[in-house]
Formats: sequence, C-alpha cells, structure tokens
Amino acid sequence: MKVTEIDLEKCLKSVLPDPELYEVLITAQNISARRGEFLYFAGGVVRDYLLKTLHKKKVVKVKDLDLVLQGNLEEFLKEFLKKVKGEILFKSQFLTYKVKIDLSGKEFLIDFITARREIYEDVAKLPRVFPSDFKDDIMRRDFTINALLIGLSSPYKGVLIDLVNGMEDLKEGLIRPLHIHSFVDDPTRIFRGIRYKVRLNFEFSEEFFLALERCFEKSALKKLSGTRLANELKLYLTKESEKNLEELLKTTFNLNVFEKAGIKTEKKFFDLTVKLLRELKEELNTKEKEKFFLLSLVSPESLQNACRLGFSESEIEKIRKHLETVRELLEKWKKLSVWEKIKVFERIPVSYPLALSVYFPRIRKDVVKFLKRYRKIKPELTGDELIELGVKEGKEIGRFLELLRKEKIEGKVKTKEDEKNLIVQFLLNKSEN
Repeated sequence: MKVTEIDLEKCLKSVLPDPELYEVLITAQNISARRGEFLYFAGGVVRDYLLKTLHKKKVVKVKDLDLVLQGNLEEFLKEFLKKVKGEILFKSQFLTYKVKIDLSGKEFLIDFITARREIYEDVAKLPRVFPSDFKDDIMRRDFTINALLIGLSSPYKGVLIDLVNGMEDLKEGLIRPLHIHSFVDDPTRIFRGIRYKVRLNFEFSEEFFLALERCFEKSALKKLSGTRLANELKLYLTKESEKNLEELLKTTFNLNVFEKAGIKTEKKFFDLTVKLLRELKEELNTKEKEKFFLLSLVSPESLQNACRLGFSESEIEKIRKHLETVRELLEKWKKLSVWEKIKVFERIPVSYPLALSVYFPRIRKDVVKFLKRYRKIKPELTGDELIELGVKEGKEIGRFLELLRKEKIEGKVKTKEDEKNLIVQFLLNKSEN
C-alpha cells in the first residue's frame, strides 16, 4: 500500500465546486471523527484532482460528489442531516444514499456510499454487496486510475492511498482494469473505459485488451440487458463533450464492442448522426436526442437489433413500417410537395424521421427543415376566433386550422388578416355551392 501525504485543505478547496460545500465537508469530517469511522474521497474526484494538480491537465469541475464511509452510513447520515440542511432522496440496493443539500437556496447532490465488497454470482449480473473496509472497496472498482482514495478522517486523514499503482497509470496515461475478469463481471466497464480513454486522451493497457478478450469469450456483452446497454451508450451523449462523440463511437466500433453486444451497426452513419445532433441540439429534448442516437446505431437492415437498446417489439415494428414507407417514396421524393413531406414526418415520433434521414440521406434536408421550421408554424387564428367567423364547432375547426397551417407553410397566407380573409372566402364559396 503506497501512502502519500497531501495538503487536505488545499485539496478540498480545489475539488469542491461551491465554497459553501467546504463547511459541509468539515461537518462530515467531524462527525466521522467523533464516531471513529473512516470517511474518504474515491473515484473520479481523486483522479481529476491528481490530473489537475500533479499532471496539469484541464479537467471539468465536479458537479456532484461521492463520499465513502467505512462504517454505519445510516446512523452517520442521521447525525449529518441534523447539522446540514438537506434530505435523503433515495437509498439503493448497493448501500448508497443520494442526498440533496441546500446551499443558500441552491441544490447540490452528494452520493454517500458504504465501503463495500462485491460478489458477482454470474456473468454480467448485478453484484451482491456487503459492508466492508476501504481495501475491499478499492478492489471492487473498474480501473486503477479510479481506485485511488484520499482520507478525510482518521486513521488516514490527509493521506492519498494507492493499492493498485493507479498513480503510475495516471502518469503514463493508461486505462487498466484491476483484473482480467473485470469485464466478465461487469461489461458496462468497457464503455466507461472508452469514455475515460477519449475524454482524458489516454491509451488502453495490455490488460484492457486481455480483459476484453475474456469478456468476448464468455459472451458477457450479449448477456447485458438492453436497458443497461442503452444507459451506458446514452452517457456518451450526456456525460461527454459533444466534440468527442464521433471518436467515442468509432472507438467502440473498432474494439468490436457493438457486434459482440448484439448490435449490427454501420460506421458510415456515425459522422451524419453527430452532425445532426449538433445541428438540431436546440430543437430536440433529451429523450428525443437519446432515441434518435440509439436508433441511428442500428443498421436499417437489422432493425431487430434495436431490442438490444431497449426498444420494444411493437416499437421496432412501427419503425420498420415507417422505414418501408419512406423507402417506397424515395424514387418520387423530389416530386412530393412540401406539405406531403411534412405529413409523412408528422405521422411518426420526432426521433424516427431523424434516424431515417441517416439511413436515407436524400431526405435529410427536408427532415432538418421540418424540425427547425415547419413543425413550429401554426395559424394565428384560434378555434374561438374561427367560430366567430362562422365556422361550426367540432371537427370542422380542426380541418380549418389544418388548412390555414398548410397555406401558411406554402406562403399563400402571411398575416392574421390573410387568414381571416381566406376563411371568409372559403365559407362564402361553400355557402354559394
């Protein structure tokens, strides 16, 4: 066990994203000291602190914190929340608590974790966990660079502990799993390793490839549930820089991870997927981005693979039907009116036409125009105003609003007055007939 003394006060002020958190940490330190329990930082917060201070790398300041306690975390939190304004949001089966702290009206989340050991009873299954000491807690982690800890209370207060040569791997820029069965136990570690490699501009160690080979031999990725697989890939979008997305996808592809996870994907789609996400980032909500992103990873000729990414059988069948509809329209696509194209897109959820535009680049410009412009165009007249003009209540109102929208999109009406004149003229013609 390698131990190195550090300036703990300097460390805390460096890693904490809000100065008020310093007092919160002091409170936690005092409680753990009084209870005789060991409190420490581990994982990303330690890694990034060392990258910043020792290796002068630029790292993003943490948005949340992980605090680990070797002791009775439930009793510790009872004392902690008597002194700090906050509440427990939930407790997980893995002996962790998510706690929301109030910092002068601002909310901050802290994950409190019980030092634990893990037992994996089968390939790619979630582990059974048991309270333990800091050594077992370190040895259950994914990579050596994440297996460093900084003590916040006795017996290792102000001490950096390295059990697995993580400091050396940080210095050398290597992503190294703790053991060769690491990815068999938990294949999601592969995706985390890819994220760290790209984010930090590190390299994979020889042990990474050996562990990957062992994972492939055991078909561990295919035993991973679709939900867990999809969640890991979504983190490429939500946790990583936009500029790194294409490299993340290419690295995953080149390692043969998609295929071994049961997903037939096409590398040629990555560039267009990334461009569309960048171009339409203000037009899509988080769920729409995630759905499109996941769907774009599946080859159109192997849509059934989408079940590996959490899509239901019924949803896959709907996507297949829409794909065939667009495929049949491709030859005459240029001859379709703007309105006809819009009606094709409006019949399906937003993420589908985006994925279809990756599969069929011919429709891409029209999909982008639809999302950025046409779907936002609405009549200025309301249903009540149509009734005042003489339109009957009921379905007739919907039909007239649709007519107004079509005319507006086609540029035949521009103002509210134009809309009124169109309705009046239409009603007049109707009465004369």
